Amino acid sequence: MMKYRILSKKKSENGQVIALAVNYILPSMVKILLNRKLKVNDIVQVDNDIAYYRKKYIGKVLESRDVGEMTISTDYSIKYTGGYSVDGKRIFLDKNFPKLIAVNNKLVDTVESIAKHHEVTEKWLVDLGYSYAYSHKLATSIERDFIKFLGVNWESYDREVAKYLHENYNRKLENTPLDLDLLPYIESRDSKALKEIKESMNTAILDIAQYER
Repeated sequence: MMKYRILSKKKSENGQVIALAVNYILPSMVKILLNRKLKVNDIVQVDNDIAYYRKKYIGKVLESRDVGEMTISTDYSIKYTGGYSVDGKRIFLDKNFPKLIAVNNKLVDTVESIAKHHEVTEKWLVDLGYSYAYSHKLATSIERDFIKFLGVNWESYDREVAKYLHENYNRKLENTPLDLDLLPYIESRDSKALKEIKESMNTAILDIAQYER
């Protein structure tokens, strides 16, 4: 059985409680219709479509998602370093962002930590109706779980990543994907980034048009 951490709970229209839980190793996500009270951050086990807590049946899995359903791309410029397509089929990591970073003499694969664990989780949550800020917060917790699983100190990793995030934000965009989900920038009210993104997208459209002539 696979272990999942409950990230949030919601009540359905008929009053039933649905839990959203994520396995930070793969990662993968499940929605569970609970038949008993559980708390956020409780660890549950899932076997096919049945969920357990401390070996006791606690509900049925209504939906599951897996990172394998998505394509990871490092071919574009992304203002916030990571991002995702509107339809959720593509996850982006900026092409200039280091794909390996050294943290206390250990190498961390940022495609795994940022793209596959942070951005994937964030997109799942956003698509379920959560705000960007809340989704980002929970996605960061999954990224942290993964980093700790690797045996890497989270604070040291976070400081190292922050340096590159700052550099990346200040770098002029070269080629933004036309299907980039702009929700993070809109909800952050980052007008400067939005302006640059839209200019980059318009340039890409012009380039395509010229190529097709």
